[in-house]
Amino acid sequence: MGWILAVLIGGGLLSVLLPAFAGGAWSPTKAAVMHSMLELARLQPGETLWDLGAGDGRFLVAALERGAKVVGVEIDPVRWLICRLRCRRFKDRAQVIRGNMFNMSLEGADVVTFYLSQAAADKLRDKLERELKEGARVVSNRRPIPGWRPSRIDEENQVFVYVIGEHQREEGLEGV
Repeated sequence: MGWILAVLIGGGLLSVLLPAFAGGAWSPTKAAVMHSMLELARLQPGETLWDLGAGDGRFLVAALERGAKVVGVEIDPVRWLICRLRCRRFKDRAQVIRGNMFNMSLEGADVVTFYLSQAAADKLRDKLERELKEGARVVSNRRPIPGWRPSRIDEENQVFVYVIGEHQREEGLEGV
């Protein structure tokens, strides 16, 4: 009986601490923000969306319901399992990977979304520039990417959209 309690406590601690070190403590994205992120991303049916730090998978399901293909990356084993279960009915268009987002190749992504700590967003910047194709959209919840110029901003919900190839230009912003 004592070992069961130890496993449960250890799993709970791992579920909290592992994501905090990898990209930020888990905090679910509100429905209104999720809607804004998908609208501003201009996600089209058949496009591939990567969600870095996929959490419980609600965001992936919202993208799947719009006809997208999705890849979710989650380091926390408990949330990874929840995410996989939530996406299982879309098995032909959904892939949920348990791992560290910094070790994944993002090539082929049309849209990359995340809600991470500012430090993780900063660390991700070079990887996004190196691996994403021109025209790919990067959608950040609450965290602007230093040195990048957003193409679209939802100031109320603090959503920032960057288009690779345009993200360092000095052209005007399109707000929502």
